[in-house]
Amino acid sequence: MPGYRLEYASSNRAKCKGPKPCAGSVISKGTMRFGTTVEFQGKQSFAWRHWGCVTKKVLSNVKEQFEKASEVDGYEEMKPEDQAKVDKAWEDGQVADEDIPETARKAEGEPEEEEEEEKPKKAREGAQGR
Repeated sequence: MPGYRLEYASSNRAKCKGPKPCAGSVISKGTMRFGTTVEFQGKQSFAWRHWGCVTKKVLSNVKEQFEKASEVDGYEEMKPEDQAKVDKAWEDGQVADEDIPETARKAEGEPEEEEEEEKPKKAREGAQGR
């Protein structure tokens, strides 16, 4: 069962793991972000995305694990106005349009795609030395 966390980015180093076109863009220091636990080389870490890059599918998965938004790790440390954003998304089943960063907005005419929740990638054996 994955773990989740809400927090404000502590630096400018994390890259968004949300859907394209935002995937790979920097999550600026102080920006509200959402993390999903991943295991990489035997260590637990978080795959971060902008709060606005949380998809309906991801939110649905979180709601299967928690009854209330306030149960998500980090919620209590959020500013009241950001707690209200999380509560509204929880109620609506999706993040508010105004919370979606410009880096996540598709150009006119690009198809909408629902993204699966990120799964850790495993290294393929025998892929080296080809």
